[in-house]
Amino acid sequence: MTLASGGYFVLTPIWHEIVIGLIAFGALYLVMSRVLLPRLEKVYAERHDRIEGGFERAEQARAEARRVQAEYRTRITDAREEATRIRDAAREEGQRRHDEVLASAREEAAQSVQQGREELSSQRSEVASELRPDVARLSRQLAGRLLGREVGDDEYRQTVDEYLGQPA
Repeated sequence: MTLASGGYFVLTPIWHEIVIGLIAFGALYLVMSRVLLPRLEKVYAERHDRIEGGFERAEQARAEARRVQAEYRTRITDAREEATRIRDAAREEGQRRHDEVLASAREEAAQSVQQGREELSSQRSEVASELRPDVARLSRQLAGRLLGREVGDDEYRQTVDEYLGQPA
């Protein structure tokens, strides 16, 4: 083993340097453990809380978004069902009104037709009664021209009665 120039072995520890080193290490450890480590732990805890809290807040936001989305879908479904009910009710009301108007129109048409028939029948009776003397006079004149002589009332009535008595 080699000796150093001062007369001691190079690898032999020097006790006063070891003691000073241990005191310096102890002082440094105390300063670090009392001042620096609490600050580092505080920063670490804040960052950890920020990160974990961010995850928790994000998960809460997701859960809230899911809840709001489910509520939104429920409201949309309810609104669609309500719109369907309203549409069906309006359709039924429209059909009912259509049927009422149609029935009313049919009734009015039937009344108009019946009234027209009654008017036509009364007018026909009026026209027939007004034209009867003229028809009788004209038919006697026509019969007279065909026979070449004048036809009397008795002969005319007899001819008409015979004609009416024949089967058609």
